Amino acid sequence: MTGLNCLRLICRVAMLWVLVVCSASAARAEAVPAQAVEDAFPLRAADTSSPRDTLSTFLREFRDSAEAWRSGKSRDVIDRALARARDTIDFSDVPALGYGAATLIDMALLSEVLDRVQLPPLADIPGDADLSSDRDDELTRWVIPNTRLEIVKITEGPRAGEYLFSKETVEDLHAYYDLVKDVPYQPGALAGIYEDVLSSPGDWVPERFRDTLPVWATSVAAGHAIWQWIALVVLIAVCLPLVAVILRAGIRWDARRRSNSPWLRFGTPAALILVVAMAELFENLAENVIGLLELPMEITGFFVLAIQAAGLAWLVFVLSNRLADAIGGLRYGSDGRSHLDAAMTRMLFRLISLCFMILLVAFAASRIGIPIAPLVAGLGAGGLAIALAVRHTLENIIGGLTLFADRPVRVGDFCRYGENVGTVEEIGLRSTRIRTLEQSLVTVPNSEFSQMHLDNFTARRLRLLKTLLHIRHDTTIEQMRRLLAELRALLAADPLVVPESCHVRFVGYGAFSKDIEVFAYLRCEDEKSFLAAREELLFRIEEIVQHVDAGFAVGASP
Repeated sequence: MTGLNCLRLICRVAMLWVLVVCSASAARAEAVPAQAVEDAFPLRAADTSSPRDTLSTFLREFRDSAEAWRSGKSRDVIDRALARARDTIDFSDVPALGYGAATLIDMALLSEVLDRVQLPPLADIPGDADLSSDRDDELTRWVIPNTRLEIVKITEGPRAGEYLFSKETVEDLHAYYDLVKDVPYQPGALAGIYEDVLSSPGDWVPERFRDTLPVWATSVAAGHAIWQWIALVVLIAVCLPLVAVILRAGIRWDARRRSNSPWLRFGTPAALILVVAMAELFENLAENVIGLLELPMEITGFFVLAIQAAGLAWLVFVLSNRLADAIGGLRYGSDGRSHLDAAMTRMLFRLISLCFMILLVAFAASRIGIPIAPLVAGLGAGGLAIALAVRHTLENIIGGLTLFADRPVRVGDFCRYGENVGTVEEIGLRSTRIRTLEQSLVTVPNSEFSQMHLDNFTARRLRLLKTLLHIRHDTTIEQMRRLLAELRALLAADPLVVPESCHVRFVGYGAFSKDIEVFAYLRCEDEKSFLAAREELLFRIEEIVQHVDAGFAVGASP
């Protein structure tokens, strides 16, 4: 097959697909009135009251569905009969991911097997009369003679009391088909249905579409027709580059608006939403247009689920950070300060995103057939071991919440923690990061940091100025009185000094000096302004000491 022939096939597939979809819509509209005559009871359920009824119902309904599909009848006609045939089989262990395709294949395989074995006469199969309640030996299992196909009575759940083909039979259908596929069909069999299902397009394309393709294109290779493999390659070749372009465009949009409001940086979230939607569209096209089944559809569904789960997790993470930044940046009040702690907001959004991701993982696991509830319930002693393993992590998270609840320090505060000092740079889920005076970054677990003695220097509304002046012993009493009076006047005149908090007193005699204590609170909210104000006051104190012709003692103890 040359490249030109492949290109012609691809173009022909695309053109014919559009035409057949349009014609299918018209045919569906015309077929609806006729169906009202063909099926007077469209809502009737499958009869599974006995093994005889279950077997006969499956054979009849699946044949009706297959013949309606082969003759191009309405999808409603096909689906109603197919649903009744599906209800005769216990598909409770089939995962939700690819449920429709998997059950269709299983029904086709069961039909192939039943059409190749010799079934007993209908009268010899246990019926309602054989299941009378006055019998001592209740029939709970019936096996088709000379086969391993069994019909069992369901004892639990919403379908209790019904007779269905067992889950074990469903699991082994491929093996049974391999054993009988070379056996001739019984008279009146539904021949070739399994291969027809494998090589046919999906539900969105009429069955006669396959008849318009070349013979080589409809040949089955590795479980599907060649045209299906070509269509899958084309679909992948179109979608993968498109996903990369969408993600790159979204990230670039946000990068160009990094300095703008977080509300304007919606490129990445929008791109992720489009990628998740494209993954869903890809799966639908693969199943309902190309008609992928069995392992290829399972692999496709798994990768689509993985892309959607990763995309949604990324989306939640990005949105939580953007919302935290946007809400934390809101300003209220005349003071221009935010009433919302940005770090606390970010941490809360991260906790919410973590919970959402856990739910997302649980949902994805249930889609691929991993039941979460029995898994969690069966942890037992393992759950205790896991709880002990994550104890420190939980302690750190609780410690972080305690820091945000009590708010002893906030991001940007200069504080003393234990024996060290530094500026708080980040309070995260697990740890707090502090920039020390040496400009190194210290990471302290929240469980330890919340237990420390914390002295928040930034939260001080007033700063203490306290110093002891050592005046020479030869200073006269008159000079001492003048010195005290001028020092008191200095503090009283300074606007940064709190008047009711300050005092200047002659407090005693040292070995080499007369000691004067200067005590005052300064209205300084940060350390830099306090250091500057204290420096200025000390200079002026020294000027006053010199002005009264006094002096500082030499050799006085500090």
